[in-house]
Parts: sequence; structure tokens; C-alpha cells
Amino acid sequence: MTILNTLAAHPCFKTLDPESCRILDRRCVWLKTAAGSRVVGAGSWEVGQTASDRDVYFVLTGRLRAALRGSWQDLVFTDVEAGSFFGELSALEGAPHAHSVFAVNDSTLARMPGAVFVETVFTHRPLGEAVVATLVARNRAMTRRVREAAHFCASGPPSVGSTRSRLRESRFDAVADVCSIGEDYPRARRWL
Repeated sequence: MTILNTLAAHPCFKTLDPESCRILDRRCVWLKTAAGSRVVGAGSWEVGQTASDRDVYFVLTGRLRAALRGSWQDLVFTDVEAGSFFGELSALEGAPHAHSVFAVNDSTLARMPGAVFVETVFTHRPLGEAVVATLVARNRAMTRRVREAAHFCASGPPSVGSTRSRLRESRFDAVADVCSIGEDYPRARRWL
């Protein structure tokens, strides 16, 4: 079994010259995680994690799950597959991780310090492009979920049987909120 311990195995670094890759490899911490183990924890309730953790994690093998710990249940955000990364917002923003990440399968990761990541994003174009593409995809997915939630709130749940349901007032009125963004309503409308 080959143990991956170089960023050259990650899609974001395939075009990086070998010497630059070796330099980055030495600046990373290499992690092997067992299924079910916590990789990143948000908040002070996590054991072994600090509130200042701004590292970025590159997933070389396995699969992880990002979740927010709730009082009754965890809210799952996404699964993070091999060839992807997470923690970039913490590094770019300079804020601690807002969620927890658990290994779904046994996984191999490279943990890069946030400052090294930010420097590398601006000096290695393929990584910068991957970060921008990831942020755009997440933004679009979030916008789609907000639009779906606004539609559901506006129309209310479907009625059951012959019982008439009352029209519920939406707490998020997409049209009203978009209108309040600015005076150029048609432009704002196309944005949705």
C-alpha cells in the first residue's frame, strides 16, 4: 500500500514544479484519520482543537463530512471527497473554523498552515483557480437553497386531505428583500 505524503498527488498541485512541491510538503502536517474520527472541531467544546485553528486541509484519500453541531442534531453541510480541500475560508478570513469535520472513511490529509495557504494561493495559479471555483460553486448552491427555502416559506406546506391550510406569511420575502436592496429593481431581479 502506497502512503501518500506529497501534495503532488492532489489535483491542485499537479502542475507545481517538484522542488516547490517538496518545500510545501515540508510545511504541511500529514494526517491519517480513521473513519469516525474528528479532524476539525468548531468551538470550545471540541477536545484537542483551539479556537485559532485556521489551517487548510487537502484530502488525498478518503471522504470526510462537514457538520455544525446543534443542540438536538448535527446539521450536515457537505461531504468532502479525495481531491478536494476545506478550511480555505478560515485561512482567507483569518477566523476560526465554524464547523466540525469528521472522517467518513479512513482518510489521508495534508494540513497546511493558513498563512502558507494564503501565500500559495497568490503564487500558484492552479490553486488560486481551484479556490475561486470552489467558492463560486458553494455560493451558487447556497443561493439555490435560499431560493428554495423562500419559495417554500412563501407558498407554505401543501394541504393534507380536505383541510384547508392558511396562507402563511413568509419571514423571507424574496421579492420584497430584493426590492429593498436598491432602486434598480430589474437589475436586482436578474441577479436571482
